[in-house]
Amino acid sequence: MKRNYLLAIASMFVITACSTTSGTSPVIGYSGFDKAKIVSIAPHGNACKEMICTALGAEWNQSKPDQALLIVMVVNEITGITGASLSIDGEKIVLIPTQQVTDFSSPLPELRQSAKAFIVPLALIERITTAKRVWLRVSTPTGYYEDAIIDGEDSKAYNALKRFMLSVKQNS
Repeated sequence: MKRNYLLAIASMFVITACSTTSGTSPVIGYSGFDKAKIVSIAPHGNACKEMICTALGAEWNQSKPDQALLIVMVVNEITGITGASLSIDGEKIVLIPTQQVTDFSSPLPELRQSAKAFIVPLALIERITTAKRVWLRVSTPTGYYEDAIIDGEDSKAYNALKRFMLSVKQNS
């Protein structure tokens, strides 16, 4: 039974790996605190070449319209995320974490992931969606992981961030 379950998951990844434009849509909600509109999109994979991979998601709150949270994730590994940086068309940008603690989760026993939120100007996410070459480097206690968001070919994360920005513009 468990083997069939793992095969089904592996098949799902193979089927969806062919398209970088597939993925979840942004979710629109409201803050119970101040009724501000919130737009979020779950992390989607970058253009990964290895089993351990980086992913990006985002969240925007209408109460701080010029800021967003960029959710940086390492998939298939439980590790502390000590930092992250972007290279956007050659410009290196160090991201500022919202907290020191990394969030570890395992939605399925076979799937391990680590995530941390970083405060960024909303304009930075817009730059990612219009750039020709963007790489993400995620630092950990034992080294770093880096993957392209877009570099000759796009990724699920790139297209997810484009959907996110479109939703933010429609809801601001």
